Amino acid sequence: MALSLLLAVSCGEEERQETKKTIKVQVMDVGTDLSNSNHSVLEYSGTISSDATVNASFQVSGTVLQIPVQIGDFVKKNQLLAQIDPSVYTSRYEQQRAQEQLAKENFERINEVYSKGSIAEIRMLEAKSQYEQAKAAANMTYQNVRHTKIYAPMDGYISEQFMEAGDLAQPGQPVVEIMNIKAVKAVIPIPDGEINTLGKGDTATVKIPALANYEISGVVDEISIQANQGSPVYAAYVQLDNSDKTIKPGMACTVTFSNLEHKKGGGQSLIIPSECIAVTEDGKHFVYVVDQDHAERRYVQIGKLYDNGIAIEDGLGQGDKLIVSGYHKLTQSTPVEIVKKAN
Repeated sequence: MALSLLLAVSCGEEERQETKKTIKVQVMDVGTDLSNSNHSVLEYSGTISSDATVNASFQVSGTVLQIPVQIGDFVKKNQLLAQIDPSVYTSRYEQQRAQEQLAKENFERINEVYSKGSIAEIRMLEAKSQYEQAKAAANMTYQNVRHTKIYAPMDGYISEQFMEAGDLAQPGQPVVEIMNIKAVKAVIPIPDGEINTLGKGDTATVKIPALANYEISGVVDEISIQANQGSPVYAAYVQLDNSDKTIKPGMACTVTFSNLEHKKGGGQSLIIPSECIAVTEDGKHFVYVVDQDHAERRYVQIGKLYDNGIAIEDGLGQGDKLIVSGYHKLTQSTPVEIVKKAN
């Protein structure tokens, strides 16, 4: 009986000594080491689009006489793009001009008689009104004559041609499409969980495989505020200089953002190695940090997963010494010894 009691006491002492054994660990300073700073790299696949695109169309209907441009042509502002048959509108304008001239002569004759006091004022006012109406009708008809021609609203390239000579054009029906590619944009889809990571003015590097992986820097100048219909994806636009017109709309591209701050509700999140995070049986996430030479279990709220780790939204503070090696041997309050700082 005494021997059994002695063995039990001995085993208990060994167990207590085991629990007090100091564990050697490596740590990293949260939010200060480069590897876990709250700046990261995000990469998206996108497509090049033109900075400005205009569909040129007639404001009046008629049969297309000519389209003196072709797809790929460079056009200057105010250059003729297309023309419809103006004969109907010219004829109407000549008729209106004749009526205007007749109304003008009638008004001048009646006004002269009125100035001599030989006719009532109402007769003069009626003649004046008829002249003004005829003049307005002639001006309106002349605008229709002008609208039988389409001129380029800007410098650019003809990217599409929707009609041919002989087709019947209707008001607002596109005839040709003009693209301005002096500046272009990389259009990239952004998941809803990352849309607040980007902001106007953020810089990006755009790589274009079709141009032998040509790289160019750009700036975010527009971010959609509404997701695509049926999909929680937003669009961001990165402005690129294309003075030499080498980059063409439709080219695939890869857009990389470096040194972005991961934001949530206006604050910042910290990035730590994902392998340092453990999960309890009830699904809570936790890590170990060093607190006065002891391991402290710290429950954390995790965020988005990135290339260099996972975002911690709550539970860690900048400067905390996160245990990144030896943590699998730890329990709450285990004595620890920092052997070296993790790279």
